[in-house]
Amino acid sequence: MVDKAQNLKSVGEHIFKWAALTPKSLAYADEFHEVTFEQLHSYSLKIAGILSSRGVAQGDVVCTDLPPYLAWLFTLSLHLLGVTTLAKSSSAPFAQEIKPDWIITERPDDQFSPEHTLIFDEKFLALINSSNEIDVAPGYLSPSDPARLFSTSGTNGEMKYTMATASDLTAMFSEKGSFDFAGEDDVLSLFPLNTRTSYRHMLNYLALGKPFFGADIRSKQFLQVLSKYPIRSLMGSPIQISDFLDEYHKSGINLPLLETIITAGSTPYQPLIDRIRTQLNCEVFDSYGSTEAGLISFKDMTIDSTDGALVNPVVDLQIVDENDRQLPPNTLGRIRYMRPGMVQSYYKNPEASAEFFKYGFFYPGDMGLLDEEGRLLLEGRTNAMINLGGFKLNPDRVDEVAIAQLGVVDCAAFSLISDSGIDQLAIALVTDEDFDLEIFKKAMSKKAPSTPQHYFQRHSIPRNENGKILRRELTQEYEKGQAL
Repeated sequence: MVDKAQNLKSVGEHIFKWAALTPKSLAYADEFHEVTFEQLHSYSLKIAGILSSRGVAQGDVVCTDLPPYLAWLFTLSLHLLGVTTLAKSSSAPFAQEIKPDWIITERPDDQFSPEHTLIFDEKFLALINSSNEIDVAPGYLSPSDPARLFSTSGTNGEMKYTMATASDLTAMFSEKGSFDFAGEDDVLSLFPLNTRTSYRHMLNYLALGKPFFGADIRSKQFLQVLSKYPIRSLMGSPIQISDFLDEYHKSGINLPLLETIITAGSTPYQPLIDRIRTQLNCEVFDSYGSTEAGLISFKDMTIDSTDGALVNPVVDLQIVDENDRQLPPNTLGRIRYMRPGMVQSYYKNPEASAEFFKYGFFYPGDMGLLDEEGRLLLEGRTNAMINLGGFKLNPDRVDEVAIAQLGVVDCAAFSLISDSGIDQLAIALVTDEDFDLEIFKKAMSKKAPSTPQHYFQRHSIPRNENGKILRRELTQEYEKGQAL
């Protein structure tokens, strides 16, 4: 019998450590499951053994398309085998450069042959419970081995991937994120595990021996996690936080321990901040970052202030012009930044790498300025700016006015090319029974920096996994719909 403790690498070492030191402590909890570190140790070794017997081998690329609990458990088990892990949470096709060897899912996927699809069902669950733990969990052969692929569409809306090596995983165990700048333990993130934010959070709490709380916001029972466990900090995109507040209002439950709300993915507008303060009396913080480089800046939104965000001390952030020359304080320009350990390219995508990574910096496609104190003020995206006959418009400013109007649940301004070839302003709206189009149009004509010429009714606003609006997708889909 081979000593498991001597063969587990990185992730496995932390699992083994806490299973030995605090076996009955919680490692994971959600609205349906509780797993101790002792159970995590056993389950992960059993699953690793089953996957190995099915043909999953060190160096393979394995995709998971699973609910939060299973995604957490299988991802840790896959790391024990030294495979490259990848998460998938929709029916959208993979980018051309991604060709997983296996998929683990609850239902067949048209993109995979049955021979390379592992279905998690009652039979698989029974097999886990009856199996023995693997004797040798090989882990990764080299620190440079690919360990995790993260999807991102933040720069231009097109799907790309970044790669974390085995050594990057080790660094992520101690990497500081939003919760290190504000908030109190315990923490719940509404982002799925395939986002870098939640993944880093998972690794960080595994290293500390703390419980990782999961929740599926699509489940109406996710509020049970907040009411059952002493969660003091909640993180999500503005739309996720808004949905949470809707369910919280209807539930009638009480959350006296919740102290901090952290938003990410896009900046929250004042109506949402007011809702948070009214319904929960929580402090509100907004974090700015990227899949490519992690947390970049942080801002206290609780106080009504026009001050910029505090830049993460480990980040070198600059504002530059179109020729990459650094601009003085209070001058609007393109944002670029670098930080220790960030990726330097996209996975198997040299064209996108050359466009967004230069001179050691990452160019996220955002506009902004630094004030005299070095605080960051975001001013929209370079590729989201709408050129209305020479007038450059930041669509975020239109959204900010629109979302404050009665009956508007969600919205997104975007450009539409007219028959004459001129960009025109359109806006997609998600509304409720209080919405009145004529009143809305009058308000926009008085308050918005530019008045929309087209109004588009939708059931939802398309966003990526981090909550950022996919405005290009709206432009493409508009021709299929009808204006209001």
